[in-house]
Amino acid sequence: MLFLFIVLISTAFAGNGLNVQNQLLLMPYPSSVSFQWKSSLAIALTSSIQLNVKSTCNTDCMNFLKSNFNHTISFPLQQQTGLQDFKVSLFEEIDLPRITPSISSVVTDVFLEFSSSNPMPKLQIGVDESYVLEVTTNGISIKAVTVYGARHAFETLLQLIRISSKKFVISQLPIKISDAPRFKWRGLMVDPSRNPLSPLMFKRIIDTLASVKANVLHIHLSDAQTFVFESKKYPLLHQKGMYDQSFVLTQSFLKELTQYGANRGVIVYGEIDTPAHTASWNLGYPGVVANCWDYIVSTSMRYGENVLSLNPANPNTFPIIDALMKELSDTFGTDYVHVGGDEVWTSGWSKSKEYNDIQNFMKSKGINSLTELEGYFNKYAQEQVINNGKHPVVWEEVFKKGNADKSTIVQVWDDIRLLQQVVSSGYKAIFSAGFYLDKQMPLCNNYDSSTCINTHSMWVWTNRDMYDNDPVKSLSSSEKENVLGGEGCSWGESTDEQNFFDRVFQRYSAIAERLWSKESVVDKESHEVRANYLRCLDVRRDIMKGTGPLYHAFCQLPKKNN
Repeated sequence: MLFLFIVLISTAFAGNGLNVQNQLLLMPYPSSVSFQWKSSLAIALTSSIQLNVKSTCNTDCMNFLKSNFNHTISFPLQQQTGLQDFKVSLFEEIDLPRITPSISSVVTDVFLEFSSSNPMPKLQIGVDESYVLEVTTNGISIKAVTVYGARHAFETLLQLIRISSKKFVISQLPIKISDAPRFKWRGLMVDPSRNPLSPLMFKRIIDTLASVKANVLHIHLSDAQTFVFESKKYPLLHQKGMYDQSFVLTQSFLKELTQYGANRGVIVYGEIDTPAHTASWNLGYPGVVANCWDYIVSTSMRYGENVLSLNPANPNTFPIIDALMKELSDTFGTDYVHVGGDEVWTSGWSKSKEYNDIQNFMKSKGINSLTELEGYFNKYAQEQVINNGKHPVVWEEVFKKGNADKSTIVQVWDDIRLLQQVVSSGYKAIFSAGFYLDKQMPLCNNYDSSTCINTHSMWVWTNRDMYDNDPVKSLSSSEKENVLGGEGCSWGESTDEQNFFDRVFQRYSAIAERLWSKESVVDKESHEVRANYLRCLDVRRDIMKGTGPLYHAFCQLPKKNN
């Protein structure tokens, strides 16, 4: 009874102003924040506020800054003109602090200064993203090493600006924020190969990732169901492997998208899964996939098309892999190419019509088992990526079976216990186990039944499971150095354009904060209030439309002309 009473009390007081006492409404929460709690001392500003860059900055640098300042500050303020401030309750006792600002001045400029002679280096994992943001009665100043840190500062500044009597104000002065990410790799994987997404959706996804300070978009470009990527060398892959050619992601579009991402500080890279999850390849080039359909149909295997794997005996198979890895490397131009390697069902080869030919191929290559054949494919795909000057990324099975090159990044998606094995073996890793956005119970795994008991009565509270997911805490300092970060994963079987943002970004904020903020930031209810506020700002600026709130609140939206 006492336990039930505690649960009811915690539920009753979740999602209100009491959860963010002595905090600013910032998400993800910065590394260091100093301010005067409930102080009325404030400055005012308008949507015409200007960016004033005090350091040397070439044309590309200035274009980046102007574009992002307009996107993150000017346009959102224009959208919010005349609106009421965000609230979490009608009751003052549990609402956010209701501060009547004492405005000392109206600020017309944001001053930005770089501490580096090259403030716009190549966007890559590990680039400096730190910034210092200060707001005083004298004005607003930002210091950063790179434009990417400055861009993050703009996002934080937007969150500081509140509406009071139809004026834009920043109160509780003076404020000083020093911030940098905990992890270098903070990503999201999306899967348009199960249900397609239009090109415009990908730009909205990038804008939303940038607003929560994520920096990687991983696109799963092919699977058993369809082949989304345009191959110019083997065009029948997408011409026969898609329901509708308007959803094919062309190389010209993906190059444009990669540049769009770079302009938001987001790295975009692609994945072509091999050797399993390749049934769609066979539609364009019959014979490159081993045919075990008779067995799949006779056993009514669920999702049976996923288990079909490439046929090593077909003369087109390896040339297609060569071409795709080269095209991916050239199209995205970023440092990474994901070659998959997950969920290989070796019986798919032994039960196929081509098994005799496959055995002959294995004999010619000195391959003694189907498990070794899986390894042959894994190593071959990685070699092609390395030959193209890129870093391979693989799913955990490739490491687990001893087939990962030392330069390969291992994505731990299922068995989180593998993370320590991967990094202690000297590999770089990203973790996604516990961050699957298509799951009702994201922490559920097949080796611990206690993790598969859903204790949440509300769907959105599964974000708390993701928020609690921090397997890096238990690692040694040297092991932590090899964890680049993580990715949330949205597999596309049950999402398309109608529900993508609600299914993904309603809960992704938990992942974003876990990957950005310090290890000590662990208050789930505080996060929900702050994430709800950011969701309001993002809906107002048209980039998180379709995303539901985490809790009850009041978020007035601008009226749209029909």
